[in-house]
Amino acid sequence: MMTMEIKRIQKSNNLFIVELDQENPLSLPESVFVRHNLYKGKELTENDILEIRKDSERQIAIDFALKKLRNRKTTWEIEDLLIREGIGEDAIAGAVDYLKEYGFLNDEEFAELFARDKRNLNGYGPIKIRYLLKQKGVDERFIAMALEKFTHEDEVEMIDKIVGKKYVRGHGLSKDKTKIIRFLLSRGFQYPAIKVVLNRWP
Repeated sequence: MMTMEIKRIQKSNNLFIVELDQENPLSLPESVFVRHNLYKGKELTENDILEIRKDSERQIAIDFALKKLRNRKTTWEIEDLLIREGIGEDAIAGAVDYLKEYGFLNDEEFAELFARDKRNLNGYGPIKIRYLLKQKGVDERFIAMALEKFTHEDEVEMIDKIVGKKYVRGHGLSKDKTKIIRFLLSRGFQYPAIKVVLNRWP
């Protein structure tokens, strides 16, 4: 098998440029450069170079994904971002496996935290939360688990607070019930829970 010798190594920004005698230069993240123990004069086979290139693309995908994970993301969102960056399928799969293994990606946890925030901070009902999670590519079983704690009683209590704050004036409602229902449905609440609350007013 043909071997190639490393002729020169330069550092450019955060990449190591490894020049070979019979191959295009390798542009490698520092972690890949160190992992493969590269130095001037080292001989590499074609298989070595292929493996280094694969490892480099995977590492670039991981590094890019970690930057994007400063805000919580789902697996689907990270895969979509990497595809848009033009990163190959194998590198994406390797990066996603790495991120899951080290706890950077966890769709079950994401769904639970997202549902809690949208419920407590945004005042959304379960239908809207489910829709938003589906848009983010979260598996249906994780969505179901995240919404398990959102009981009918919780929904009624939330609706009661919203109606009391927004629509109750004196001893009655300030707007037509149809308009109130339309608003509450747009917030993702279910009609049976809305009905329970609005039935308290004639």
